[in-house]
Amino acid sequence: MPCLTGNRRAALLAACLLLNAAVARTDDDRAAPPAGEDEQAVLFGELPSVFSASRHEQPITKAPAAVDVITSEQIKHYGWRTVAAMLGSLPGFLVTYDRAYQRVGVRGFAPPGDYNTRILVLIDGHRINESLQDYAGLGRDFPVDVENIERVEVVRGPASSLYGSSAVFAVVNVITLRGRDLQGVRLGGEVASYGSEQGQVSYGQKFANGLEGLLSASYYHSDGHNSLNYGNLGSADWLDQEQVERLFGKLAWGDFTLSGGYMQRKKYLPAGSVGADFGVPGSNYHDRRAYADLNYRHTFSGDWEATGRLFWDGYEFDDDLNSRPAPQQLLTNQDYWQGNWLGGEVLLSHTFFDSHRLTLGSEYRRNYSQHMANYDLQTGFQWADNRLNSSIAGVFLQDEWAILDNLSLHAGARYDHYDNFGGTANPRLGLIYQPFADTTLKLLYGTAFRAPNAFETYYTCCSGTWIGNPALKPERIESYEIVLEQKIGEHFNVRFSPYYNKLSNLINQVDADVRQFRNQGNAEAHGLETQLQGHYRNFEGRVSYTYQQTRIAGLEQAPNSPSHMIKFNLSAPLWQDKLFASWELQYVSQRANPGYAATGAYTVSNLVLFSRKWLPGVELTGGIYNLFDEDYADPRIPPNANLPDHIPQDGRNLRLRLGLEF
Repeated sequence: MPCLTGNRRAALLAACLLLNAAVARTDDDRAAPPAGEDEQAVLFGELPSVFSASRHEQPITKAPAAVDVITSEQIKHYGWRTVAAMLGSLPGFLVTYDRAYQRVGVRGFAPPGDYNTRILVLIDGHRINESLQDYAGLGRDFPVDVENIERVEVVRGPASSLYGSSAVFAVVNVITLRGRDLQGVRLGGEVASYGSEQGQVSYGQKFANGLEGLLSASYYHSDGHNSLNYGNLGSADWLDQEQVERLFGKLAWGDFTLSGGYMQRKKYLPAGSVGADFGVPGSNYHDRRAYADLNYRHTFSGDWEATGRLFWDGYEFDDDLNSRPAPQQLLTNQDYWQGNWLGGEVLLSHTFFDSHRLTLGSEYRRNYSQHMANYDLQTGFQWADNRLNSSIAGVFLQDEWAILDNLSLHAGARYDHYDNFGGTANPRLGLIYQPFADTTLKLLYGTAFRAPNAFETYYTCCSGTWIGNPALKPERIESYEIVLEQKIGEHFNVRFSPYYNKLSNLINQVDADVRQFRNQGNAEAHGLETQLQGHYRNFEGRVSYTYQQTRIAGLEQAPNSPSHMIKFNLSAPLWQDKLFASWELQYVSQRANPGYAATGAYTVSNLVLFSRKWLPGVELTGGIYNLFDEDYADPRIPPNANLPDHIPQDGRNLRLRLGLEF
């Protein structure tokens, strides 16, 4: 374990003591459950099943992966404001923020500049990674408000055998609320530090005839930091603004569900960017994301289950990148990108001979518009006008064989074909053994891939400064993992997950006379994730330790990859089931930043109070984030010396939210 300062060591010791105290109760205490315990079962009890690991409901102990589930109750209690923050509370996940996008790394692989391309992100099973850069927004740019999330299923490990590209390190499936979960109107409003404010209105209902619907809209605005200090480059003043609008809807009738959403976000760039000088006002990124999804699911007689999906997606991006070649001269370079795609998938599942559950599926996506343009505003000169289209097709088969009552084998594979590089096949094997009722051992093997995206493959711009590379091959991962899950008594669960990953054909940007992406390296990673969860009555806690080592060819240490992470969460009632206090602590060890100074270790704590039931339909949340005002930064590898390599993070900040349902 890394050396800790006295304060950090004391904070971690206090965390462990609080977790023990939260669950240490006598047999007499257990004999008399308090009122309202049933209402807390979703938060404080073990969820019985997970969908995303095998694309059908199954007990978590039967899933061929290490799985975590974050519930809506936990989201409320811990005051998480983004999906990235939720993931950051889990072992093996690291969240960084360059003041433009929140980026999530997994198991020691978190290169600065990645757009979450090696994580597959789903909303109700619908793919969110877009068609130009595989970008998946997990911060304020996520298409759904956190208040509309019912649960988040996090499946670790390669999953291309089921989902195709981008499912390299994890699959994150965000399950949204249904109309019945509201049964009326919900209003929400919040204020927070840095001149931040948000308002939301939602309506949900399940009618007597079975029709069920939910509609929600929200608006968020933040002035951001007045001043951000970037060391010898100086400060960025009043350049951190952000604005987000969202619209989400869901309509269900019988076996059919129609859902869709729209999000637009404008974020100003205090740290500058490629093409935007540091400290010049007005530079910003502007993202828009929309989708529509029609899903059909039906169980026929004889244990046949069929699922079908039709979908349409759209993504638009533009920016203003300002530079000053001379003190009185302002140049604005602009990008305009647009991606539109549609497609469908079908799945058919049946159990044969009472022991083999077979699932056959296929998917097709047509990128009918992939447009990437770049031009100068003042002169009107166009540097790039890339117009593309492409198709992707995949088919997969999975067999879940119950060899014995306590022994099962999961075997499957998927074949995908891409227009630009051809085909790729990816298998998965999992052996699950339960020697005792409370013990589960999983031996897992799998491969996965990330297809070279349109930007990496074809983007050509700026008189040869950017050159596409149609010869790119997909990145690949080969993964070995052991998962040991043990239930200890009635109140504890512990998990140990040692793993080894081998990556090949890594796609990296080469900066020489021209910028181009090339398959230029391999990597190896090994590590251990440990997690202890406890729950008792209205108490809930989790503590985890992660050790990881990642080596990328040509580098002594992988960038932005801490060797040690310690995380602690505890939620405890202060007054019956009406008032809760929740504490979150995260320790992240030093991270390398090849070519620049390393980023120091840090410890951050959050404290949140959550209350309800004092008045009918009223919920109140108050949070202090970065409680002890830790001064820390995230690394960024800049393309030139005129941009910062360290990005300062938020100090102590406050949030107050009021929710009303009627």
